[in-house]
Amino acid sequence: MTFLEKSHTGRNQWYFYILTLLIVFTATQIGTLPLAGYIYFQNPSPTPTMQDIAQATSTNLGLALTLLSFAFGFVALLLCVKYIHKKHLLDIVTGRDRLDWGRIFFGAGIWAILSILTFLLPLLFGESDTLVFQFDASKFFVLLLISLILFPFQTSFEELTFRGYLMQGSYLLFNNKWAALVLTSVIFGLMHSANPEVEAFGAWVALPQYIIMGFLLGYVAIKDNGMELSLGIHVANNILSAITFTSDSSTLQTHALFRDLAPSSSWMDSVVILIAALVFVWICNRKYKFMTKKESIC
Repeated sequence: MTFLEKSHTGRNQWYFYILTLLIVFTATQIGTLPLAGYIYFQNPSPTPTMQDIAQATSTNLGLALTLLSFAFGFVALLLCVKYIHKKHLLDIVTGRDRLDWGRIFFGAGIWAILSILTFLLPLLFGESDTLVFQFDASKFFVLLLISLILFPFQTSFEELTFRGYLMQGSYLLFNNKWAALVLTSVIFGLMHSANPEVEAFGAWVALPQYIIMGFLLGYVAIKDNGMELSLGIHVANNILSAITFTSDSSTLQTHALFRDLAPSSSWMDSVVILIAALVFVWICNRKYKFMTKKESIC
């Protein structure tokens, strides 16, 4: 049984999906209470803004509390899948009999290499005048520890929600894997529309980057019969984003190695991500040969 075909297991009435999404949303909101208290303590205000939330991640404690809310959602989703949908937890993760950790680490490693290469492009082409090296060992290594422990919860929650739960639900609805891929990829991109990058650079510049990432994550999950490579991509991407570069327009204003004093973005960033995605698929297909496997679903 393929990864998407596993969507037919368990109980799949539409109201179970609505109930699960409500429970998961409520759990993540409960998970944000410590962060809300921290933000209020830092800047007492009855209505915190996105800037207040972004500013909270400029401290390691604030970042940890931000990521903690995703851990609440992660646990809630797994419990709903098991007890409401009566599915095996692996059903929304992979078509294999067990989780392939090798694929997760391989995907993370390849995407990390590609990401580091794209991070180095501005340096190689002399566009580094606005970059400031801000390494502070006492803060950076705490950031690194927090990232390694808590980002896997955040990225796994997003992957299980979009590439697992919602993509399988969309497949049940449309009975077409490509419709499921397009829908969940676009929703994934739009869910990031409140990020500071979107406000700073414009929706037509920033959102396509998220949508392309959504397509990459969903495509490899479908073709490789499981989310392991996608889990690796996502966790490597977010950890590196947190520890390498930050700026006033970044979602995560962390104690990263570099701060960009004059950040900019253009449609070329989407092109770079697209090229990296194509290279990633090519490399992974060389190893796992998933492009040549016959599929039994539409």
